[in-house]
Amino acid sequence: MTNARDTTTGDPITMNHLNGDLMCAMDTETTGLDPHFHEVIQIAIVPLNHKCEVRKDVMPFFVNLRPDFPERADPEAMKINGLAKEMSGAFDRVHAIDLLKEWIEKLKIPCTKFGNPKRIVPLGQNYAFDKPFIISWLGRALYDEWFSPHNRDTMISALYLNDRASFHATDPKFHKVNLTWLCKVYGVDNTRAHNALSDCCATAAVYKKMCEEGTFV
Repeated sequence: MTNARDTTTGDPITMNHLNGDLMCAMDTETTGLDPHFHEVIQIAIVPLNHKCEVRKDVMPFFVNLRPDFPERADPEAMKINGLAKEMSGAFDRVHAIDLLKEWIEKLKIPCTKFGNPKRIVPLGQNYAFDKPFIISWLGRALYDEWFSPHNRDTMISALYLNDRASFHATDPKFHKVNLTWLCKVYGVDNTRAHNALSDCCATAAVYKKMCEEGTFV
């Protein structure tokens, strides 16, 4: 798997040190802030190659989910994500799990020597917010089967870079660590913010810039 290549570009489809796991940018839109009360209503999972670029040989997973409890939706959250009108054509939440399973199988992620499939390594912006919502939707067992615990996070990376700058008595690079600000700092376009697919692509682009930059002050 570490030598497998994108059939359209010839680029390696994953980082060698991931040992067959596959990094994917991930983002959700939700009906509110509480994963025990609110629900995922949009999710995107975008496979990345060894350079943290969106792969060209596979389609991302991108669906709208119909909430089981629409009456619980926070009006402010729905105003931000603008998805209220999309719910009539959204997938049933159980059906969406089946679609995700089929999509993951098409990735043909290899198995370990014990026969257990390798997993997706999530890359998110404030993934600590998204993760409990995804677990609430999938259940813990499926989440642990499909996703690695070793997620990456552009917000945490930005905080680390700020800490490192302070440690070396230099000015912090990021005055804010939300995705909008990180995109501004790195010149990444995200004109469709709060769309899960667009945010995934922007997060990947920011993380690529961070990897290119390294840890130099």
